[in-house]
Amino acid sequence: MALGRAINAVQLFWSADNKSKYSHAGIILNSAGRTLEALWTVKEQDFYKAYAGQEVLVGRWHFMDWERFDAGMKFIDGRIGKPYPFHRLLFFMLPPLAKYLSVGPLVCSELTAKFLVGADALEYYKGRNPDDLADIVVHRKRWTTVFEGTLGNF
Repeated sequence: MALGRAINAVQLFWSADNKSKYSHAGIILNSAGRTLEALWTVKEQDFYKAYAGQEVLVGRWHFMDWERFDAGMKFIDGRIGKPYPFHRLLFFMLPPLAKYLSVGPLVCSELTAKFLVGADALEYYKGRNPDDLADIVVHRKRWTTVFEGTLGNF
């Protein structure tokens, strides 16, 4: 998709490790693969159907439990059904703008990061992009890569 390639190009330009592979982020809600994502709107969908045949990274914070998961969900309460703020993607071309002008609806990675802030897994969410979250999963202690690769067809 052209939007994903554009997002990766901007992320690559600003990336500390000079890599950017992922252009979207979401929250996996259960083992059946229900996700909460900011797409055209913030909504749930089936991870396995939506991303079959695509490169994905699934990460897990070691200290996530149901209490922290619930706290994270409460932190993003009221976001379901909100429209995707496509205009805010322009701010990510200059990351300080994305960070300091983060008001209103959140892009996919900020929604995911805000959930993680509520769960006490991250310190901040404003201006976070999918590459930031992928780097956290891959490089930080206390995070596990559950799966990275091409998701099979289900």
